[in-house]
Amino acid sequence: LDLDTILQTAVNEIHTLLQVDRCDFVWCLPNKDRFNFMVTHEATNPEIQMALGELSLGHGSILAETILNLDMLRIEDVSTTSEALTSEDRALLRQLAVTSVLLLPLRTHSGQLGAIVCHHCRGSRQWTDSEVRLLKAVTDQVAIALDQAELLAQTRATAFAAQTQATYLGNALSQLQETQMQLVQQEKMSSLGQLVAGVAHEINNPVNFINGNITYATNYVRDLLELLHLYQATYPNGTDAIQEKIETIDLDFLMHDLPNLLSSMQMGGERIRQIVLSLRNFSRLDEAEMKPVDIHEGIENTLLILKSRLKLTSAKFEIQVIKAYENLPPVDCYAGQLNQVFMNLLGNAIDALDETPNPIITIQTELISREKSGSSDLSQLSHADNVVIRIRDNGSGMTETTQQKLFNPFFTTKPIGKGTGLGLSISYQIVVEKHGGILKCSSELGKGSEFLIQIPVEPLVKST
Repeated sequence: LDLDTILQTAVNEIHTLLQVDRCDFVWCLPNKDRFNFMVTHEATNPEIQMALGELSLGHGSILAETILNLDMLRIEDVSTTSEALTSEDRALLRQLAVTSVLLLPLRTHSGQLGAIVCHHCRGSRQWTDSEVRLLKAVTDQVAIALDQAELLAQTRATAFAAQTQATYLGNALSQLQETQMQLVQQEKMSSLGQLVAGVAHEINNPVNFINGNITYATNYVRDLLELLHLYQATYPNGTDAIQEKIETIDLDFLMHDLPNLLSSMQMGGERIRQIVLSLRNFSRLDEAEMKPVDIHEGIENTLLILKSRLKLTSAKFEIQVIKAYENLPPVDCYAGQLNQVFMNLLGNAIDALDETPNPIITIQTELISREKSGSSDLSQLSHADNVVIRIRDNGSGMTETTQQKLFNPFFTTKPIGKGTGLGLSISYQIVVEKHGGILKCSSELGKGSEFLIQIPVEPLVKST
């Protein structure tokens, strides 16, 4: 049912069976006041010139009218024929060195006009009735085959269109599901940020009250202890009841330990204040636009929130965090979203070290200047200063196949219920699409993994 195979086989077989000098298949294409003939398939004797290509005849042409009317044209000798050939017809036949011609037209189911044309180029030739019947039978079969080929092509086109539409709808559905899940995840992070900010605010008030009063309490206790020392110096020998109470409460230890106790309480209050400040900075609810921020502060806030997970893995190992920070300028970024990326990458690193003895996470930052970027394999942003953050673990690593799928939505290597497969996908979107940066992973089985974040210090294009 291949169109080219059908037509080429037909002209080859007719050329052989009828022993003609040239056999052509021609498509007839009416065009305003002309008829264009396209010779698409041909079989000729070696010494006969080829006729492949486009030919043109005007209205009134016997050759054209014969095809239009689906009549047969049978000329035994062009030079003596009684057929009313036009001058254009005769000129065309002379151009092709045709001395005798037998033409049978056909019309396809879709209305296209064509013809099988047999040429004799060495004098006259009498076309026998058996030759005409043979050519007519072949022409009819070719017409049927062309109809079947057209039908097959239409069926394939319809099937392809349906498949394309199904693929489009499938992609649209997947994109919709991905977008929906990302929105849900982002809404969760937004809700978490609001909760964190609310809790931090509520804790902040009593903590400030405690911190403020501890200062006064410390001064009061110091004054009372000084007064007690004066009493001891003025009245070294107290009553029996006083001496008994001094021994009961261990006054010397109390006077020595009470300032330490107040100092410890003050340190604890300050620690709570720092944690509250870190929680508020991490949520960054007030920073919907890009602002210059300290990247190291975002990393430190994230580490503070993850501190309980760093202390002890399920294998009872404490994760060591090694920091190699370079002096960085403030970076224009969406601070809250970038903190979310740090949370995802550091959380994954902690998960990867769950069963690793001597677990280590290394966090390295550096500034790549314009000049350095131009010669760096890392940077695709050579026209801007870039900040690079590397987060490396010494876990079990990943295979090449896993790395290729790492940023795909819903892909996860964690057990069911332990991960959505959206953390890295959303991180990629934040770094690449929101900040115009680069996020990539390099890993090797048994040698850990490294995630590299690279973002411009100043935004190339501010995303909304």
